[in-house]
Amino acid sequence: MDFFEAVHRRRSVRKFKRAKIPEEDITKIMEAGRAAPTDATLHLWSAVWIRDDTKKAEISRLINQPHVDEGSDFFVFVADLYRLRELLKFRNREIAKNKISLLLFAAIDAALAAENMALAATALGYGSCFIGAVQNAVAELIDMLKLPPLTYPLFGLVIGIPNEDPPQRPRLPLDMLFHKEEYRPYSDIQLDQAYQIMGKITRSGDWLRLLERYAGAEGYFNERGQVLVELLRKTGFT
Repeated sequence: MDFFEAVHRRRSVRKFKRAKIPEEDITKIMEAGRAAPTDATLHLWSAVWIRDDTKKAEISRLINQPHVDEGSDFFVFVADLYRLRELLKFRNREIAKNKISLLLFAAIDAALAAENMALAATALGYGSCFIGAVQNAVAELIDMLKLPPLTYPLFGLVIGIPNEDPPQRPRLPLDMLFHKEEYRPYSDIQLDQAYQIMGKITRSGDWLRLLERYAGAEGYFNERGQVLVELLRKTGFT
């Protein structure tokens, strides 16, 4: 598949046939993730590959995402400073005391690898969906996946044989996402246009409801942020 075709054909698939992808194709997809850039060659990410149907079903119930159970394979992407600490310790060195910047770049590394994998899956004719709901059960996943200190679950990626062909979702226009030479404030016209464009993805037609539910003062991310701070302390990042 042509690269630009793969980019524009990629969709968030939430209905999969209950069938396994050949492992050789999963290996190709993982190799695409391994080929992604990594800041300073530090390799600050790992992914836990879950192919066992029983474990997938358990995670699916835990995070309330049925398509994780339906899909062939599920990957939990992890910020991984544990491996970095072990590499340094192996040569009698210590990891940085302040790890916040490392955590930031770990999330970037993981996202780059995961997007490569999603595009590779698309090019091979499979479907995928990123799963942010991993953040709703971080503590439980740390235990279930036996994650060591200095690791943190970031998001998931389910890959499988699609059982739907969803339409392409709208995106904000280029001039709201790219700022030439310097950042430009948004005009009222642009902000209203954003609501008109993105309202199409909601049943109500009102994008504000979605923004409030996730990013408002009492939204999901407010609660997730509080959990994040506490768990980062427990896992040794702060």
